[in-house]
Amino acid sequence: MNKELLISKRKKAKELHENGWSNRKIARHLLVSKDSVGKWVRMDEREVLIDNRGWEKGTSRKYAPETKQQIIRIREDMEKEDSYFIGSEVVRKNYENQTGEEVTKSYVDRVLKEAGLVRSPTKKKKGQSKYMKYPEYTLTKLGKSMMSIDFIGPKYLKGYDNRINFLSCKYIRPEKLGIVKRIGGQTTEQAIRTLDEIWMSHPIPEILKIDNDSAFGANLPHEKYIGKLAFFLLNLGVYPLYIAPRSPWNNSQVEGFNSVFSKKFWNKLQFSDEQEIDVKIMDFNVAYEKYSRLISNNPELEEEDVRYMGDFKDVDLENNHVKYFKADKIYFLRIVRRKNDKGSDEEYGFIDILKHEIKLPKDLINLFVFCIINIKLKQLKINIELDDGSLKEIKLVAFTIKNVIYN
Repeated sequence: MNKELLISKRKKAKELHENGWSNRKIARHLLVSKDSVGKWVRMDEREVLIDNRGWEKGTSRKYAPETKQQIIRIREDMEKEDSYFIGSEVVRKNYENQTGEEVTKSYVDRVLKEAGLVRSPTKKKKGQSKYMKYPEYTLTKLGKSMMSIDFIGPKYLKGYDNRINFLSCKYIRPEKLGIVKRIGGQTTEQAIRTLDEIWMSHPIPEILKIDNDSAFGANLPHEKYIGKLAFFLLNLGVYPLYIAPRSPWNNSQVEGFNSVFSKKFWNKLQFSDEQEIDVKIMDFNVAYEKYSRLISNNPELEEEDVRYMGDFKDVDLENNHVKYFKADKIYFLRIVRRKNDKGSDEEYGFIDILKHEIKLPKDLINLFVFCIINIKLKQLKINIELDDGSLKEIKLVAFTIKNVIYN
């Protein structure tokens, strides 16, 4: 196979892989081996263009031996400094900052693995959300800025009975910043107080992604009621986005950040009391901000899109009058569940929105729907995302939130 044909097949393999094709299917389509496809789809854009055939195994054709030693030295120095974040991507960025030369992440991975400085990551299962019609494209286009929050805990200090709780906050776009704050308990008031504090110095997002915890206002005991946090957000112009129940992977950004926090902070360090936790957690937040800015290309929001709590000094953030909301929609992700026995005449699909059951066709069972409550119009629109990324309306129903005062 000549070089041009090889590169063409590599590019096509990566394209088909991104479109959801399996390695086996790609191999049959391109008339190559499945192992070759597996290598090609893991290459970055620069590696795709390099032809290493005929080169001695184990010898780098692109990088000098000094590059390898410098990578190892950077990684070892970071470990000596007790850095929170010492993964291959951080090592790669530090190498490029120090030398002014580019190096691929796959090469850094290989060098660190050969030196015994990293473990092979666990392979992730992919594809399930695609078949469930998870509205991935819709969510990536929803709002110019998005943030996700979640409770962590309760955790305990050795020798103490007091519960230690945290609120985890992860900016999803445009920046990737993560912040953790210790809170007095997993309550609505603590969540609002913490967000108020964070948004004094960090931008208020357009979308806030949250789970269905009662403290976040989506699982109240009364039908068609929203909680105090939802009013707080709507009056700030923030659109709440509630993920599907029992589907934490819908909130993968903050769940991943929670895992980093547990591994790098809570399980790694020792604390004598809560005050020491507060001091060290400030160091962790600073370290994560440096890490985020190092490895992420964070575009800045336009000045007119940046808002802080100081801009809302005269706003009643507990107002429940629809005329004065700065945001007038609430978003929900839901999985359509089955009602009655499968295959029976009584079988149908349904979703639950604010304790209200909505009947749907049975061919939607086990698929995701993207739901929008328009508070002003008193409507609930239920959509499914099509393969081209567009939304198709499945059902439109009248929906009045009972603790909102309408004009």
